[in-house]
Amino acid sequence: MKIEKLDSFEREPISGAALTLLCDFASGDTKRTICRLDADWEEVFQALCRNGLIGLAYRHLNQWEDRDHPPSSFRESVYQAYRVSAIRMALMCRHIGRVLRMLNESGLEFMVVKGPALAHSVYPSPSLRSFNDLDLVVRERDWETAHATLLNMGFGLLTGSPYPPPKLVAQAVLYKSTYAHSETGLALDLHYDDILNSGLASRDAEGFWQRAAPLEIEGSQIKTLSLEDQLIHLCAHAHYHGYTRMNWFSDLAFLVRDHEEEMCWSRVIEIVSDEEVQVPVYYSLRFLQTLLDVAAPADVFAAIKPDRFRLWMHDLFLPEKEVLSMQPMWRPDFSFYFLPLFKRLIPDLLVMGRRWYKMRYLLRLLSPAGDWLRYYYGLDGTSSVAVHYLLHPLKLAYHYLTEIAAAARLGRIKLENHEWPGGRQSMVSEATGYPRRRASTGSRPNEG
Repeated sequence: MKIEKLDSFEREPISGAALTLLCDFASGDTKRTICRLDADWEEVFQALCRNGLIGLAYRHLNQWEDRDHPPSSFRESVYQAYRVSAIRMALMCRHIGRVLRMLNESGLEFMVVKGPALAHSVYPSPSLRSFNDLDLVVRERDWETAHATLLNMGFGLLTGSPYPPPKLVAQAVLYKSTYAHSETGLALDLHYDDILNSGLASRDAEGFWQRAAPLEIEGSQIKTLSLEDQLIHLCAHAHYHGYTRMNWFSDLAFLVRDHEEEMCWSRVIEIVSDEEVQVPVYYSLRFLQTLLDVAAPADVFAAIKPDRFRLWMHDLFLPEKEVLSMQPMWRPDFSFYFLPLFKRLIPDLLVMGRRWYKMRYLLRLLSPAGDWLRYYYGLDGTSSVAVHYLLHPLKLAYHYLTEIAAAARLGRIKLENHEWPGGRQSMVSEATGYPRRRASTGSRPNEG
């Protein structure tokens, strides 16, 4: 079997049998039965590759006693793919080790999160968790220092900014900048104080640093998020990306199941409350239990459960049945920014927390500071911004009205042509993401 896609970030159509087997391997529990199903094993193999689960499948099959199930051709494909993946990960870890040593020598304070940190902390073996880049967190105040350090190490800036952009409100912060190494090609995402994908700096960003845990990667002593913060961070990350990859649930499974006794659940509840991230944490843990049968303590669920309005709105924008199907689907971006209106701003305001800060941001957007206008419109320091004070609110209104008109136009076209997914009226505009109640179980195009 030839690998078609490796570590994809888009959902692909999948049969019920393949999804069931995918969950068996994604659980990371080698005692879990690999279901005997009339499955297309080629489909199962490709799904494992797309979802970053080859390592866990290899480990499961190695400890699985039934040599007649799954078929030998599938086993051999998994073994071969794992050998290739292990070599790729070993090479990447070598590059990462070199970067971490140089960063330690520079004196810059940083944390390693997601793939490399998880592989070396919560997985039984680092080779079981594949990843494609190095994710670092630095304080926003160290932004320019971190940028200069990475440039000296041979990295080039691909997206983002070499310095903090002007702010509308103090809590606003760019989520990340992306770099690539000129020789090795190693991709590096540099994150700042928005640790939980909220679109705003974390309320207690310094608390994440104070709770940071030590970790050794490739001989370098570094910091990573504590178990509690790691859990919340991964829930927020998976939720923002619409649960497009099954291995994100595997990360959570290892944390919840294998590190439950080390986890301070009262601290989890406290942080979730302080940061107002009840929605992403609640739903991530809920979907984890449904898909992989790994459950967080019941009292934690009760403590972090969002109010009824947010539960209702969340199911309107991101229907649970569609999420759990792992089929391609439209999804909103639950992270605050003022554009686009229907795919990002409205869903975030209705579902997520910290609304007061967001309303202040939007009010300030109507009359921003001059330096913000210069940055946003790409003006030099000598350009007058007087005309932009007049035009900026009109431009915002134009963007919003254009989206509203597009949503209305698309709705009329679909109504006239009866082009409804699943044969019935679609409850979300694929072009703009305007929420309407879903009436069928047909899949929707993936826009993320």
